[in-house]
Amino acid sequence: DNFTNKDRKVVVKGLAEKEVQADKVTWPIVSKELGNDLPTLYQSIGHTQAKITRFLKADGIKDSEISINAPVVIDLNADRYSANVKGYRYNITSIITVTSRNVAKVRELIARQGELLKDGIAIVDGDYDNKVRYEYVSFKSMKPKMMEEAIANAEVTAQQFAKSSKSSLGKIVSAD
Repeated sequence: DNFTNKDRKVVVKGLAEKEVQADKVTWPIVSKELGNDLPTLYQSIGHTQAKITRFLKADGIKDSEISINAPVVIDLNADRYSANVKGYRYNITSIITVTSRNVAKVRELIARQGELLKDGIAIVDGDYDNKVRYEYVSFKSMKPKMMEEAIANAEVTAQQFAKSSKSSLGKIVSAD
């Protein structure tokens, strides 16, 4: 009798969900410059970065939350897949990244980024690699409570299964 009952087991899963506000945001601000003269483009990129940085700092973004990445230069004449009929040789992409725990402030600035148009700066929509990312980095503090809820949920499911199948619950064999 003990031998045949030994392998009878049921797997149940518990679920705990909670909607939370992000507590960290990463906003890549992408701008592009087009032209034929690298020194001129370098100056232009510098002016653009300075204006974007002023815009950010004027609204409370700290220096420690701003990082300026090296510009990415594409030489359209050297690109073997391009016939370059566009009339300019270089396409330079500049990315300034804002990483902040002040999510509300950054969201406000994202909504107001069109104001940079007055200064002649067009923010380019980020491609797949340059999307705004929202994170919840404080998950560790809420994980134990959510685990408790998930385990309780699994137990309710197991009790209902045992009742419906006219069985009883024994010890836990394994848990994930």
